[in-house]
Amino acid sequence: MKKIHELHKSGSLYPYGIYGGTVDQPSTKLWDGNGSITSPRRTKRKSWIFIGAGDEDIFIGFAIVDAGFLSKAFAYVYDLKNNKLIEDGIDIPLGFPNSFDPNLLSEWKLKNFCISTQNGIMKAAYSGKKFGLNLEIELNDNGLSFICPSKNSRPFHYTFKNMLLNVKAEWNDGKILHKRDLLGAIDFSKGYPPRHTFWNWTSFMGKTDDGRTVGLNLVDGFNGNIENVMWVDGKHRMYGKILYDYQPPIISSKWEINAADASLQLVMEPKGARKENINVLLMKSKFTQVYGPISGFYKEDGKQINISGFGVMEEHEALW
Repeated sequence: MKKIHELHKSGSLYPYGIYGGTVDQPSTKLWDGNGSITSPRRTKRKSWIFIGAGDEDIFIGFAIVDAGFLSKAFAYVYDLKNNKLIEDGIDIPLGFPNSFDPNLLSEWKLKNFCISTQNGIMKAAYSGKKFGLNLEIELNDNGLSFICPSKNSRPFHYTFKNMLLNVKAEWNDGKILHKRDLLGAIDFSKGYPPRHTFWNWTSFMGKTDDGRTVGLNLVDGFNGNIENVMWVDGKHRMYGKILYDYQPPIISSKWEINAADASLQLVMEPKGARKENINVLLMKSKFTQVYGPISGFYKEDGKQINISGFGVMEEHEALW
């Protein structure tokens, strides 16, 4: 594990900052309490894995979430070429035990949704009445970990991002078995985010005009804007403040993204969207995730490098 950038020291097992690779175990046991329904483990701690994979014709999303007293999972396949969406999801109160203190390589299982990792291969599987989906993601050492301060006495929030991973995907829509080699991204997050959280998020994978692979993870409004990173053929480049511009209804609005220093610009016109609105007990979560082709440019050594590809953009507001 290599330390790339340090913010300051306090309140977490590791100093706040950016690390190359994964931390050994982003445990929250010091802050989780006894695991009762009123303990921080149930009322404040959140953890999830999201896997996105796609190409110019297909986008796949798969997630399992432990939000304390509520657990959830979803999977979807969107066929951009034929404008067809298949999806399914579940919500289960207290779906994970009190002792569940996961890291990236833990087994995440919620009913018929499962994520597990062995020998450098992460597998995500779902089987249901609507459709079935299997993903095999080849992990590598190009990911980054971000340990970020939270607010209002909450200790920290940890997130790990990696992109441009080789993914073997199989899915059926009840009639036909599809197989496709795709590019994928992983978002593993865990910790104590602020009680009121709002973010815009982008996950982009594509290529430059000269054929180099490019991945982008961009966030505004969350984690102090430190997790804005580009992968170009596996090498990292960090960005500062990112500005989002879109209008309601956001599922049909053009999304424009600009780095505050004008070194990056992206545009998306969504081809589809997934929305969810949860309002249970002390938790509210409302998000819209749009997906489709993305194009734009970044600046390198004073030159404009054009990029094009696909991905998702998201608006998420939570009270949790």
